[in-house]
Amino acid sequence: MKNITSKTIYILLSFGCFFLSSCSKQLLDIKNQTYQSYNRNSEKGYVVNFELNNTVIIPKSIVINGIVQNISIENKMGNTYQVNVIAQTALIHNYQVKLEEKENGIYFEKDSQLFFQPVKFKLIKN
Repeated sequence: MKNITSKTIYILLSFGCFFLSSCSKQLLDIKNQTYQSYNRNSEKGYVVNFELNNTVIIPKSIVINGIVQNISIENKMGNTYQVNVIAQTALIHNYQVKLEEKENGIYFEKDSQLFFQPVKFKLIKN
């Protein structure tokens, strides 16, 4: 009896973890995800664009090539976000680039919890 209960609990927990991980990967329906590098006026970085139709989920920050940049309300134009990810600058005194060893993606908030979704951004060449 004890052995059957343990197996049942293990199977339910395994299924729950699988279900949660597969659902978390599908939380964002991201479209037109692109980025383009720039080098101008003593500043280098990336301009990242993506479209998000879900208004319940709030994108908080973006990771592109190991650099993390916060997303503000000013970055939103309708359903489209445009984020300037600064990699290097002499224009902003004491600016510190936030680095992270994560793949490209977006941190977002839903129900006061922070989640990360990997995103395959398409590089647009000049």
